[in-house]
Amino acid sequence: MGLSYQPLYIATAGAYANQRKLEVISNNLANASTHGYKRDIVAFEGLIEPASPITPINPKLYFDLHNEQVSQRMVLFDETYTDFSQGALIETGNTLDIAISGDGFFAVQTEDGIKFTRAGNFTLSPDGYIITPQGYKLLGKKGEPIRIPFEEWAPQDIVITPDGGVFLGVRHGEERKSIFIDQIGVYSIPEGLARKVGENLFDVDDISYVQDSENFEVLQGFLESSNVNPINEMVSLIEVQRAYEANTRVITSVDSTLSTSIRDLGRV
Repeated sequence: MGLSYQPLYIATAGAYANQRKLEVISNNLANASTHGYKRDIVAFEGLIEPASPITPINPKLYFDLHNEQVSQRMVLFDETYTDFSQGALIETGNTLDIAISGDGFFAVQTEDGIKFTRAGNFTLSPDGYIITPQGYKLLGKKGEPIRIPFEEWAPQDIVITPDGGVFLGVRHGEERKSIFIDQIGVYSIPEGLARKVGENLFDVDDISYVQDSENFEVLQGFLESSNVNPINEMVSLIEVQRAYEANTRVITSVDSTLSTSIRDLGRV
């Protein structure tokens, strides 16, 4: 009588799936306090026959256990999705804390080119550029870094309007006026094109698809928090840990049973 490895394959696939989920949930929890972070969700197509008409493309994992060509029997596909829903907007009162309410991303200049972010916790560099905590320069609508010309004016305040306009309050004697500096670029990225390249940075393979956003409001003195719900993630973490432990118990049990069967066959 032949031995069936099918339960072992299924349990191993389940363990892999739950391990992947644990990694994603753990990363979400680690970034629960990261400004502008967007939670990830991992989804699996499951175990399918290659001949199935619904076989997805881009297989992520093939199992090849006990020298059997398991890839001819079952394939596990997974896909990680990013939840781009808006996080809570928290008032800070800081002049260069800015949040986008609605659709859009800020653009910043990094050493690897232009990236996009929803994190608006900016500061001023010593030479007057508006920068991220990593030193990336915030870009204006024309694609150039925004710089406050401190050497030309005595700034009293920086004002950012809901449409992204950056104004500098200056005083000449008793006279106070607002000087237009630049317009913050706020960009819309079509669904499915933004790719994570860091905790709260996104890249786009073809930047020609990026357009000016038309449905947004820039809020000065606010920050967007991550859209991670720590309680929900903790509940999911516990559930997935239990499922993973169940998978490993099945693997151990099946492996023990198969080993016993093989020994018994050897005595015949």
